[in-house]
Amino acid sequence: MANSPRAEPIRIEGRPVGPGHPCFVIAEIGVNHNGDTELAHRMIDVAADAGADCVKFQTFKAEEFCNSPEEVYEYVSQGQVTRESMMAMFKRLELRHDDHPALFAHARARGLVPMSTPADPVAVELLERLNVGAYKIGSDDLVFTGFIETVARKGKPMIVSAGMADAEDVRRAAATIASTGNRDVIMLHCVSEYPAPDQAVNLRKMDGLRELTGYLVGFSDHSLGITAALGAAALGACVIEKHFTLDRDLPGPDHRFSADPAELAALVRDVRRVESQLGSPAIRPTQGEIAMRRTARRSIVAARDLPAGRVIAAADLAYRRPGDGLLPFEAPRLIGRRLGRAVAAGTQLSIQMVDE
Repeated sequence: MANSPRAEPIRIEGRPVGPGHPCFVIAEIGVNHNGDTELAHRMIDVAADAGADCVKFQTFKAEEFCNSPEEVYEYVSQGQVTRESMMAMFKRLELRHDDHPALFAHARARGLVPMSTPADPVAVELLERLNVGAYKIGSDDLVFTGFIETVARKGKPMIVSAGMADAEDVRRAAATIASTGNRDVIMLHCVSEYPAPDQAVNLRKMDGLRELTGYLVGFSDHSLGITAALGAAALGACVIEKHFTLDRDLPGPDHRFSADPAELAALVRDVRRVESQLGSPAIRPTQGEIAMRRTARRSIVAARDLPAGRVIAAADLAYRRPGDGLLPFEAPRLIGRRLGRAVAAGTQLSIQMVDE
């Protein structure tokens, strides 16, 4: 499946996302609220203050996707390696379904698009009732084609992460979505390592995803710092998703690699700066460069005193600032022609000084 890249934007709660529009920055709360709704509300305010476009949660029930309490999850938290029951950990990090309406209302009141990654059909129906503007599919569910089809049939935009995937996984998911008629899809390059080391980030993979699917592409950033996100913006990501936390020293699996409030604000600010610097592929000077031409370029001047009637040779010419006369590439227009009058050394030469 090789497709022409999509040229038109996708609209999420009225906001255009795609070519010609600002990068849609998703501040990923994920599970960094630690199951505390008060903390989640504080994080919404931090995301809004940072200038993000969207704040995103994860909507799940641990018992739905964790099979056994004996399965162990290992992560680094507060400087220590922690090993615990995966089910117990995710149970502790759940947001109650009843908490979602207030969180979504708060986000919208702060000018943010609220979004979530559902993990099951019940979560999807909850988000439908909240009139979610788009659905996020996490990398872990890229191969869960039955669930992807369920979400795609809602007919809303989908943002799909491709962590851990090979090309066949991406093709399969894209074909599943296409079978529903849903065309509003953004594929996120993602490295499912926490944190993702620099040598694994591979931002050029966005080009591969774009070429393979024809979708708009973006970047879900699990690396440390904001450098990778800025690189993704420069390479044309229309969505950037970044986990954030109020404090990287909080207990939990994701705080260590998440942006803190200052870093999230810097990410948004610097992505906007990168966007302002991208410009156009047209090859033309800026207005400032046009003004700089006189100062920085050279004009053709007489290399020595030249008498009237002299046939100009290359050795008679010198090239000096300012650049408001004949430019060096125009020297052939003078060489071999006869001066109509005497010219002092250093004088700018012009076509009017030579015979026809």
